[in-house]
Amino acid sequence: MSSTACALSPHDLRLEALQNGSEQRVVVNQKMLIDKMLARYSSDFAVFRELIQNSDDAQASSFHLEITCNVPVGISNIQHSVDKQPNIPIDFHNSTITEIRSVNNGFVFSQTDWRRVASIAEGNTNVDSVGQFGVGFFSVFSFSKEPIITSGNEYMIFIWRDDDSLTTFRHELPIEQRSKLTSVILKMQAKYVIQIETNQNDETTDEHTTMNRRNVTPNQKMTKKVSIEENVPSIDLTKLKIYFTKVLSFTKYIKELAIKINGFTVFQIHKTTTPMPSIPDIIPFQKQASANNILLLNSLVQTEQTFTIDNSSTITLNHITVDAKVTIDEEFHNHIQAILKKRLPSNIQIQFLFASNSLIANQQVRMSSTNTNILNTLIPLKFPSKNIIPSGHIFIGLGTHQTTGIGMHIYSHLIPTIERENIDLQNIYIAKWNKEILVSAGQIVRYIYDQDMLINSKGTQGKVYEYSIVMAPYSFQPSVPNNVIGQMIVDGFFASDTDILVPVQMKPSEEVLSVLPSTKAFLCNSKQLYGFLVLPLIPFQLKTNGLITTLVSRHLIDYVDKSMIERTLMTSVLSPSQFTQLLHWLFGNGIINDEYTKRVLSNVCLHDANNHPSGIPLKNIEYYDVLNIPSLLPTPLNILPKDISTILSQEQLEQQLGLLPLKLKYILDFYLHNKQLRQITSSETFPCLLSLISTHSSQLTQDEWTTIIKTLSMTVCIPTTQGMKLPREAFVLSASVSPQLPCIILNILRSNENNKDKQSNENLENPVSIQFLKRIGCRMVNLDVFDDDNDDHSSASFDSETMRTFIQTLIKERMNMSPADFDALKEKPSLKGTTLIPTKETTRKYVPRDLYFPSVAIQLEWTTLPIIDWPNIHPSSPEYAFLKEIGVREVPTLHKLVERIIEEHNTGKQKPSTGERYKIPHGLIFFAEKFERHYHSEWQTSTVKRYSFLPSNVPGKTSADDVILLPPNEVFRSVNPLCPSLLPDVLNLFQKHSIHLSLDIDNHPPLSKAFNSLLEKKTTLLTKQTASTIFAYLHQLKELDHQFIQKVAEYNFIPLQDQSNSNTLMKPSQVFIHSNITPEQTDAGRIADMDTSGLIDYVDFGTDANAFLLNIGVASHPKPAILAKLMIDRQANYFADAAGNHDMLNKKVDVYISCLKILALAAACSKDLQQEPLYTRLRTSAWCLGFRMTERANGTSIRISKIVRPDEVYLDDNHIYSEKFRPLLSPCEAELSKLYQRFGSRWLSECVKQTKTSIGKPTTSARTNKLQDLIQYRFPMLFVNDRGERLENCIEERIRLLRTTLSIYEVDDIKCVLTFENQSILLDSNSASPCVLKHTEDKVTLNLRKDTGPIDYYFIAVEFDAFCFTKHGNHVHDICDKLGLPLEILKRRGTPVDRLLKNTQTNGELSKAQNFFKRNKTLEPFSINEMAQQQQQEDQQQQQQHIQLDQQQQQQHIQLDRQQQQQQQIQLDQQRQQQKGQQQQSSQKLSFLQNLRKSVFVREIEGLSLNRWPSGRKTKNSSVVPIPDEHESESDPATTTDQKDREVANQNRQLSPIIGVGGDYTIQTYSSHKHVPMPNFESVQKEGQHNLNNIYRIQSYNHPKLIQLEHTKTEICIACEQVPPANMTRFSKTIHSIPLYVEQNVVITETMVDQAHQLAFLLINLATRVFKISKKTLHLFRDVDSSKIAFNYEGALFFNLRYFEQIFANELKPYLRTPPSSNPIVHQVVNFYFICTCHELAHNIAHGHDEYFVSYFEKIAVKFMTEKDLFLEQFSFGNYDERM
Repeated sequence: MSSTACALSPHDLRLEALQNGSEQRVVVNQKMLIDKMLARYSSDFAVFRELIQNSDDAQASSFHLEITCNVPVGISNIQHSVDKQPNIPIDFHNSTITEIRSVNNGFVFSQTDWRRVASIAEGNTNVDSVGQFGVGFFSVFSFSKEPIITSGNEYMIFIWRDDDSLTTFRHELPIEQRSKLTSVILKMQAKYVIQIETNQNDETTDEHTTMNRRNVTPNQKMTKKVSIEENVPSIDLTKLKIYFTKVLSFTKYIKELAIKINGFTVFQIHKTTTPMPSIPDIIPFQKQASANNILLLNSLVQTEQTFTIDNSSTITLNHITVDAKVTIDEEFHNHIQAILKKRLPSNIQIQFLFASNSLIANQQVRMSSTNTNILNTLIPLKFPSKNIIPSGHIFIGLGTHQTTGIGMHIYSHLIPTIERENIDLQNIYIAKWNKEILVSAGQIVRYIYDQDMLINSKGTQGKVYEYSIVMAPYSFQPSVPNNVIGQMIVDGFFASDTDILVPVQMKPSEEVLSVLPSTKAFLCNSKQLYGFLVLPLIPFQLKTNGLITTLVSRHLIDYVDKSMIERTLMTSVLSPSQFTQLLHWLFGNGIINDEYTKRVLSNVCLHDANNHPSGIPLKNIEYYDVLNIPSLLPTPLNILPKDISTILSQEQLEQQLGLLPLKLKYILDFYLHNKQLRQITSSETFPCLLSLISTHSSQLTQDEWTTIIKTLSMTVCIPTTQGMKLPREAFVLSASVSPQLPCIILNILRSNENNKDKQSNENLENPVSIQFLKRIGCRMVNLDVFDDDNDDHSSASFDSETMRTFIQTLIKERMNMSPADFDALKEKPSLKGTTLIPTKETTRKYVPRDLYFPSVAIQLEWTTLPIIDWPNIHPSSPEYAFLKEIGVREVPTLHKLVERIIEEHNTGKQKPSTGERYKIPHGLIFFAEKFERHYHSEWQTSTVKRYSFLPSNVPGKTSADDVILLPPNEVFRSVNPLCPSLLPDVLNLFQKHSIHLSLDIDNHPPLSKAFNSLLEKKTTLLTKQTASTIFAYLHQLKELDHQFIQKVAEYNFIPLQDQSNSNTLMKPSQVFIHSNITPEQTDAGRIADMDTSGLIDYVDFGTDANAFLLNIGVASHPKPAILAKLMIDRQANYFADAAGNHDMLNKKVDVYISCLKILALAAACSKDLQQEPLYTRLRTSAWCLGFRMTERANGTSIRISKIVRPDEVYLDDNHIYSEKFRPLLSPCEAELSKLYQRFGSRWLSECVKQTKTSIGKPTTSARTNKLQDLIQYRFPMLFVNDRGERLENCIEERIRLLRTTLSIYEVDDIKCVLTFENQSILLDSNSASPCVLKHTEDKVTLNLRKDTGPIDYYFIAVEFDAFCFTKHGNHVHDICDKLGLPLEILKRRGTPVDRLLKNTQTNGELSKAQNFFKRNKTLEPFSINEMAQQQQQEDQQQQQQHIQLDQQQQQQHIQLDRQQQQQQQIQLDQQRQQQKGQQQQSSQKLSFLQNLRKSVFVREIEGLSLNRWPSGRKTKNSSVVPIPDEHESESDPATTTDQKDREVANQNRQLSPIIGVGGDYTIQTYSSHKHVPMPNFESVQKEGQHNLNNIYRIQSYNHPKLIQLEHTKTEICIACEQVPPANMTRFSKTIHSIPLYVEQNVVITETMVDQAHQLAFLLINLATRVFKISKKTLHLFRDVDSSKIAFNYEGALFFNLRYFEQIFANELKPYLRTPPSSNPIVHQVVNFYFICTCHELAHNIAHGHDEYFVSYFEKIAVKFMTEKDLFLEQFSFGNYDERM
């Protein structure tokens, strides 16, 4: 919108209004204005506040408020004395106020004052005055309509006119009324009443201002009440007194305030100020700037202010004044002056009024005086329910409603809002000023706090209560009504970066507190923590203090967390009471979890004054004492001290602490330890221990008793009459024990037959029982009483009857014997013994264990064996049993019996041979008979097993003289050709008593032992005749494992079965076993049929022996790596045997070449030959077979073969060079050329140096011009790949020089000199190159020989390659094709001719194209299309010329190449035989080469192209590109898309629906990458690894349709094939989560779904277990009309179900449910789809089917071959139909 008025400026409008407008003055309704102003002054006593403030501004020292009321007649004349009658007469209560008058003694009004008071909002310009706005005086209109002011000699009255305008009249006072006083007289315009008594139920009454009415007499009670209906305003006298008291807090000049009613002084308060007494060592106040440098705090003065009411009640508060200099700039002054109409003062004061600590303490006890309660309202604190809450206020001259949030009143030059009740924070400049003052106040409060804390900390009684009083004023609370005010003060308090001091309790239960910085103090949530934590803790009573909570919120103090408690307890030693507090905290706090409790208790250390003063870690404590362990005994560290356990209940001990009651077993384990026993082996401590064990012995198990007895029996622990003794040395005093023996002096318990014995037992100290002493081995009987050592036992008087009597006496005393007595009997030589043939030496007293029963010696025929002299003792008699119990033996020890067997064997061997059979020793027969009863258990652990005591035969020796003794682990039960075996009689003996198994005699030796035996005697034992038997026996033995196979691989032990008489032993890797399967006619098959002795040695020892050799690693044919080693090591001897035998040499050469072919295939398909050190040996050793043609003396040629290193043989790529120099060449096999090249052989052309010289003057011709034009036209595509990128190793500068300076001339002749191995040859014209390229720094010249016919582009390409590339020969054929072939042929090959040549149409190249047409004027007028047509015609002509030239050259060399053609024909026949062999199916075991080819080249199929290996370089005459095989390359126009579309698709990785997919075919037959020859296999691996990772560039196909348009599949130089269209949709159900696409008109049958499950099951297992790729990339489709097997679409793999149905399904069906096996059809299916998957994954790297693709196809197949083989061993279709 627009308007003409908008065009006028404000200035124009103003002029127009002044000139032509009508004037009307603004009228101010003064009454309404004042009424609205009064609304801003609605708070209580606002009128009095303004009157007192004005008086203070006038420097008055006193202010009186005089109230006049209507009172009853007669009362007004009564004089009252305020001092004598403090209580106000009740008659004034509810009296109507008629007049209020204020009187002050300040300065009288000046003329300026009279003028200002009559003005509204003019304000006081005095910077020191409080008044800011000039409207405060008008608050008096709320009381009076016409107020009067008297001052000095004059007065002024305010009068309202009829028009509601206010005017003043000023006049002189009568002389008698003149004074130096100033009064404001307010005649009440409305009814007000005076309230003398305050209603205690009045909710507006402040809690601290409520009067105590206990002293009011009944006649003083209120007699007149105002009804609620009257709604009359009132003035509460009590509140007014309180208000006046607070007003006096910060008055600058006023020191006295009084209230009078009808002339009676009802209230009078005085203020006096005195200096504070100096306090030593306090913090001196330092000058400091405020937060924003607006103020400079200069000095601090601390005083005491005393307030007195009616000269009776007083209160003294602390007062601090801080002088501050205002340091604001002039700009800030101006902003403030613009608002307030006056500047800020140059100096201000910040004052604080607060209670002393003693005053606060006294307030805890309430006073009853009314005046005292009024004075207490000055205290900036509240005391509800014995709590202390800050209640300070902000004073702006007088008090405001705004609190400070701390226990201090604060006064300063703050700027309030207009009603002066709140601080102005709205205006930005005023807010900044106010905030600065408040923050500075907080800084000063911080100083005061620090001073208080230091003063209090120097006292000796700094307890919690005292600090609660000191910190009460600083308990920050939210300020009201504006919380921001208090927050600013708090911010100032914390503005300093010094630490804030807080009181802390340093130790548990410590009463006197210390002072520390808050950052070093901590808070606790639980009061129980104070009972055990040794940390600086703020007392729990101070936790709720506002300062403490603020410190927490500001992160200046932290709560003790559980981790801190845990760390503190690690270094603390807790007393019992402290530990009890810890338990109460742990188990009384619901948030503490069991894991934390256990961890804390594990860190606790308990104080144990008795045993462990340094403390006991609680984590080690497991038990509490229930056994009442005597105090003299030390206790283990894991037993809770008794003084702690006694104060805890059983529930606390067991459930809360997790302790167990102490078991006797544990305490005994502790005391009976060697170290501990040494500490208590005294006459005082050991009786305590023995008594403890005896008292609680009923708790002991038999095993525990055994331990105790064993320990104490070896400890001097029994106090006796002869000192401390071992138990077996101490006797219990009885009738049979002499007092002369060491008798026990312990307190032995008596039997409890009567109460007297029972009471006596209870009074015993450390009692022990007689049963306990007996059980631990104390002696009860003296055996010497029953034995007379002086008897002559050799005499006849000591016969069998005497022995019987002696034994029977011992049997009777057996019950009284202690175990020690019985043991002593066993060790005492008290039994008479002898031998079967008695002698004086053998007939004597024996210890029982050294004697045998007579029957043992008789059975063993052992005449020297000591026996008891009691020949007829019966085995079932009690005497026999007693003798057996005390140690008399029934059989010899096992060790002694074996020694007896050896002794018998040796004795028998010393006797003359009589030809009899070997006699088994009696000891061995005894051993067999008694083994199960007496020796079986001892045999298991005895070392006698290692003794040689078993009669045995060595292999091949059976006579009695040849019997030897062997230990059980070296002899075997079965007779064998390698190890010794038991004598048949001994084996029968052992079998008769069934002990042959118990003796651990094996039936056959372990395989390793048998083989070791074989190695020890291999030179004599192993022959061509015995090897079959030995190897067959080894085949029966078990324990054949990988470790054994590795071991035997290093030994020579297999004899060769050659015709020589020598016994040559070979390693398993050096011989091979002929397979029984007839090999197919492959290289390996022919090798198997040839005589390979000397190079590959075959052996045959029979079925079982061969099986053993096969199991240990002997192969049926050598693996490539083994074959390579054999050829290196044996080639010299192999061919040396054929010296002079031409036929044998030819056969061996054929064998050797077949072996070389196997190595060639292995080198191409695997990495076996790349492993070190074999790889180095293949490069440096002689193993390469080479041929050299030489001429005999008669002129005939002969081929000489030689074995040399790879670098000594050359690869033939130039017939001329080979004919001229006749070097040592490799066999004419392409695969062998590649093999030799891998290991260092060089192409012959690389080793021959050509020196070309031009003859004649260079001239131009039509031929040179045409050639130059052709080169310039096709130059853009000569040195780039199909993507337009520079070829590798090109020299950019030379390419530029060639493009810009090339000149072509003809010369008369070109001479070519060849140099090879210091031999030079001059070529004739027919053999020499027809061109030569010369160059300088700025020019390139190509010279052609005249009269050479059509141009041979091969030689030009050779020159270009040598000039433009650092590595020569790699791009010759590519340049030759791009120069010589027609463009159409190049296009069909996939070269993007149009795109590469479009650059010729640029301006830079246009002139050259025009030059071409100038020389060909028949093509004018010039156009690019005509140029292209002309070029196409020339290309056709050149193609015909090439064909003719090839024919001519073939005719020229037909004689020279006859021999080579014959060799090639032989090779072709061999290849056809191989292909025929591959098509045959065989279920038999195959050789190495057959297995490899069977697994890799299953079948040649369309759609799964497997290229033949590259056939080496072309010869120099091969300028025409050969036609590839049908399966070498595929193309499909339907799969060609725009390059940009492909890049976008690759970037987004979002597959679009497949439309026009014709299978696995592309137009571009050769991919953009070229297979670069590698210097070594290590570099091949490194360079290929990155690209190999691209096989995982996989993607799932999620679209519901799979559409294929009808198209033609065209391959190079092959007839076209029509591919029908297909329109498929995804099947509704997935097959094992794999989608299936079928044509819409196809009916899905159950058989079809089942076969789809089979194929999907196989593909998923291959993907996840072999290739480690996601199964999401797999898809199935069923295409009936095409022959596609599989294809790759942007990483998504598709497999044709129809192919699986037709080829494999029926043949596979019988084997679906069979377990994993070597079934040929399962292997064939797995191998086939393994190759399919490798093929399609290779397309993630290379799109075409060129050499680059084949290279990576090989790498992928080799990479996953091992995983595939492992997978194949376990795979079966058994559960293919189960859900995956």
